[in-house]
Amino acid sequence: MMLFLQQWRAEWLKLLARKRTYIGFFAFLALEAAVLALVHIKGANHFKMLITRQGQVFDEYYSAPTLALILHMASVFLLGGIYLTLVSGDIVAKESEDGHMRMLLARPVSRFRLLLVKYLTCIGYTILLVQFIAWSAFLMGFLVTGWGGGFFAFVPELGIASFYDWQTGMGKYVSISITTSLTMITVTSIGFMLSCMPIKPAAATIGALSYMLIDFILRNMGFMEDYKHLLFTHHMQAAGMVLAEEPRWPVILRSFTVLAAMNLTFFLTGFGVFDSRDLKS
Repeated sequence: MMLFLQQWRAEWLKLLARKRTYIGFFAFLALEAAVLALVHIKGANHFKMLITRQGQVFDEYYSAPTLALILHMASVFLLGGIYLTLVSGDIVAKESEDGHMRMLLARPVSRFRLLLVKYLTCIGYTILLVQFIAWSAFLMGFLVTGWGGGFFAFVPELGIASFYDWQTGMGKYVSISITTSLTMITVTSIGFMLSCMPIKPAAATIGALSYMLIDFILRNMGFMEDYKHLLFTHHMQAAGMVLAEEPRWPVILRSFTVLAAMNLTFFLTGFGVFDSRDLKS
């Protein structure tokens, strides 16, 4: 076990040594600063109308978690998906391309263990990035509105428009930051699977992004309404369901079970392809 943890630590150090690992963090800071400035200057009237129509006081619910949720829901999937596929699509394919994988496999370590360490590193990076997005957005919102106030949870595609006090609202915000982290692992898993194949790192990243966007477009066009259970982006919506006043836990659990099965399938498919490749000659 100690040896496994040492290998995992070494993989993290390797990942953190790459400059591209940090691109997503800086990109989200820039996005959050720009969007919050625009919302605070020009977009407040829109939210004022939404809140007052529900019979609530605008100044009470125009708060840090409300602004943070706007950024969180608008940017995590599309922009976050870019940087998650960039890292996961690179983690195996890049070392195979550079010949580092041949050196690693010269040591007495199984291919399954090697890929498992890399996959867990990708999962850790996914959780780290999404949590950074969630709490840096909260910090930006705090700088704009200050501490305190209520929480307006507005997710129109799920029919959610709920109001919470500060304590309950923070609990809801923590919940969606966790559930979003877990759902985004599926995006990472797609990139990791393609990275295990005999293709260039750029091809793995572009392939994962294409898969993600095609799935997203099909869900939004409505042509797959009868088969939406086959689309992973449909099940990713379960992350937002925790914001409802009475979350439908059986539906949420079912979607997370499907996503977990997909993650396992993507990992095992990547391992099966990688295990059959001739990397030593």
